Amino acid sequence: MSSRFLTTVLLLVACVPALSSAADIDLAKLREGAVDRLSHDVKLLASDEMDGRGPGTEGLDKAAEFIRDEFKKAGLTSAVSDGSFYQPFVVQMGRKPIAERTYLEITGPDDKVWKLEFAKDFQAYFTPGQEEVEAPIVFVGYGISAPDFDYDEYADIDVEGKFVLLIRREPQQDNKESVFDGDKVTAHSYFRAKIKQATDRKAAGILLVNDPFTVKKEERDAFVPQGGVNLAQSKLAFAHLSQGAANQLLEKVPVKAGDTSLTSIASIESHIDGQLKPISQILKGWTVKFRGEFANTTAKTVNVAGVLEGEGPMADETVVVGAHYDHLGYGGYGSRRQGDNSVHNGADDNASGTAALIELARRMTKGDKPRRRVVFIAFSGEERGLLGSRFYAEAPLVPIEKTVAMFNYDMIGNLRDDQLEIHGVGSGSTFDEVLDSFADDHGLKLKKSRPVARSSDHHSFYQKKVPVLFFFTGHTKIYHTPDDDYETLNIPGLARVVNYSEEVIVAMVNADKGPTYQQTGRGVRRRGVPNLGFLPTYKENEGVSVREVRENSPAAIAGLKAGDLIESIAGSKISDVRSMVAALQRTKPGDEVKLVVVRDEKKVELIVKLAKP
Repeated sequence: MSSRFLTTVLLLVACVPALSSAADIDLAKLREGAVDRLSHDVKLLASDEMDGRGPGTEGLDKAAEFIRDEFKKAGLTSAVSDGSFYQPFVVQMGRKPIAERTYLEITGPDDKVWKLEFAKDFQAYFTPGQEEVEAPIVFVGYGISAPDFDYDEYADIDVEGKFVLLIRREPQQDNKESVFDGDKVTAHSYFRAKIKQATDRKAAGILLVNDPFTVKKEERDAFVPQGGVNLAQSKLAFAHLSQGAANQLLEKVPVKAGDTSLTSIASIESHIDGQLKPISQILKGWTVKFRGEFANTTAKTVNVAGVLEGEGPMADETVVVGAHYDHLGYGGYGSRRQGDNSVHNGADDNASGTAALIELARRMTKGDKPRRRVVFIAFSGEERGLLGSRFYAEAPLVPIEKTVAMFNYDMIGNLRDDQLEIHGVGSGSTFDEVLDSFADDHGLKLKKSRPVARSSDHHSFYQKKVPVLFFFTGHTKIYHTPDDDYETLNIPGLARVVNYSEEVIVAMVNADKGPTYQQTGRGVRRRGVPNLGFLPTYKENEGVSVREVRENSPAAIAGLKAGDLIESIAGSKISDVRSMVAALQRTKPGDEVKLVVVRDEKKVELIVKLAKP
């Protein structure tokens, strides 16, 4: 142990106020019951009744009320001057079609016009700069071009300037012997892949129809939610037809498979599942006229902020402890299961961090007052782009220039092998020593990363030159899916993270001098290095694990998934982030390179076209 390190730790420990015996006993009792309380809070926040805590839902409002009430019970006062604990702001929810100005008409060879009913027969989705589009119809099966599976529904058909009528997902979904990865889904089933195939071939638009396999399983033929289809990088017109409307069209103009006339989506699915041969064809004489007009929609939401005032000469300085409490609602925006409208409860992301925030508030109000003010904030709008924390950083409830540190909890419910990831260690001058000084007492193996990850609320504070730490237990395969439920969490592990980080925060709150802000690197992306478009989880000598794949990025289009472990890029072995950057430095934007990843204990090869930095 270095003398500098020992001196730092002794100073930190010496400056923590001694607790009275009664307070000591209260804290001991609190810690004993932590697992039960955390379990209760996560279960409540991640219950179906909370509507997935999506913006604009009643469930998100209920969650805010629960957090506020628990802050009050803990003994916090409102950080908002009106005493409400609520810092309101508005979330942009995207665009919603204007019913009376949105239309879809189909005309046959006899010039008869069939006007489909909005929201019953079809739904429209926003495309930048969209005007009225009138074009012939081409049926292209599932809209898949997969040379690796020897299956290409665009091989012998010209779709330029035409609407492509295509089925959702992919063939042979319930066939374990299917070339499409058995009964698992492949990247070819994703909207982004279908949109890219149509865009690359200069189609005018897409008419999407739900696949019968999923409709039967879910017992409903539901339209994709607004926001569930990302067309930001495309000029394609996009409409979702009901199966009923599609079947009416096919009764008038059947799809031909040899001498067989297929007059329904179900019969087409059955034929393709059996033959696994494309039956793409022009629907001769049939055209679509389509226009969608849209209006911006918003939702009101709140950050929930409580304060524990400090005492003494440093009482005007602030430490912020934060976690976001919003999630994805019923899917759509941000979901990794596009088109699955089940409730996304977000137990790990981020009921776990919210429960930790509440638990820390309960504990830190016991005993003597801290030397610095502590503000506890439950942020909303994180899943929409760190909106709540950005709003706070621009309109802080206490002076941001007097905020000496920010601690963020996001996805801390899956502690495995005693490993706790902590990001942003390089942003504060004393972080390294303080983090190490308490880890052994809790049996934790710290995976420290000096760069500041940009994927959660701490980054809004880092941009204001506040030192930040981000506590994180890693991604799972169920990240941003409806399966992120309470039952999947390690609640005793969550309690260990809370116990450990409580000591770190108390030391920082009461230290004679706060950490000095330090600028750090930004992680994977470097100037001049081609962009893949994902966030890594840092592992030493084990490859690079994918934490999050950005929508419509080169990685997403190639089929990279959260949880994948990257073994090699363009033939170069990847052992850590440095080796990955080195491999990318040997490539250039526009190159198509091979990625080898490990997924579900199997090696998978992907081809990715690199983008500009």
